[in-house]
Amino acid sequence: MTTIITLDEVLWIRESLVRAHQLANARFVAGVNLPATAYLELLAAAMFETAQGVHLPANERVTYEISGTTIAAKVPRVVLERTPAAVFEYWLIMSELHGSSSWRMTRVIATAEEYDTALREMQEPQLVRALVASFLPAAEWREDGTAYLEVTLYTRAQEERIERRHLMLDQSQELHFHSRELIAEGRGGIA
Repeated sequence: MTTIITLDEVLWIRESLVRAHQLANARFVAGVNLPATAYLELLAAAMFETAQGVHLPANERVTYEISGTTIAAKVPRVVLERTPAAVFEYWLIMSELHGSSSWRMTRVIATAEEYDTALREMQEPQLVRALVASFLPAAEWREDGTAYLEVTLYTRAQEERIERRHLMLDQSQELHFHSRELIAEGRGGIA
């Protein structure tokens, strides 16, 4: 059964990511002769440090490799609590770790106020789906060790959209795009 993640849990997870960025910034400024990937690795460590339902095993850490213009995160298998909030938290952390330029133009919508703000920011918004029961993320753990996540997002990458994304977490902790429901779209977007 899919469980809605509470607004308090969403806010706590968001705040933990803000704390992680603050910790990484402070640690990076204090560092001397750091490699090119240092900030990303400090941020990854801080995200797992501040997380509640997602943890790295002892003595494990996220590393990054640079190949030309590509930077790739190497993430060990993590300890993931079997709660709906942990699935959401894991997805946010993985999105940050593997973040592309489009992820940086995306934000989670969890309240009607955030939805209204996103609509006001859109250029010529067109509602596709007028009624939405809840903007809060929802997740479900399945008996086979997989999980399902639904999350509402506003994105300005290439096209402006508000959509409800459906994601699957497989047994090897890989997240897969499953489908999406378009809620609203606009004429804007950043390529």
